[in-house]
Amino acid sequence: MKRVLYVFGLLVISFGLKAQTDTIPNQQQNTAQTLMSSKPGLQIGGYGEVHYNQPLKSNTHNLGTLDAHRMVLFFGYNFSSKTQFVTEVEIEYAREVWVEQMFIQYRLNRYSNFRAGVLLVPMGIINEYHEPTAFNGVERPIIDNKIAPTT
Repeated sequence: MKRVLYVFGLLVISFGLKAQTDTIPNQQQNTAQTLMSSKPGLQIGGYGEVHYNQPLKSNTHNLGTLDAHRMVLFFGYNFSSKTQFVTEVEIEYAREVWVEQMFIQYRLNRYSNFRAGVLLVPMGIINEYHEPTAFNGVERPIIDNKIAPTT
């Protein structure tokens, strides 16, 4: 009986040690992180966002509104495995141009790096991961539009 408990205890401990690994295989990356982890040289990307809102009422059929909200262009350059440059330029409503982020990064080691430039403040999921697929529905959540300072 002691031997069975001893073997069972070793199995439980070994499974616990296996769970303490350092890798996160399904970790979500924003577009800037994806550009920095790709192959050396120039990287270009982007997305566009078009909103269609259709008001729903019981027996009334109103026309919806189509809004070409934004077009975002990403440019990155990987100088080496340790040094990268990233910029994100946003064109809103075809008349406003914003530089959302622009920075150069130097990777000190596996766990830390140094960034200098215009950075996104990592406050909430919408600010750091502000692509349209990060929020449910057509418009951003009201807390991220009106209360919290997001991009």
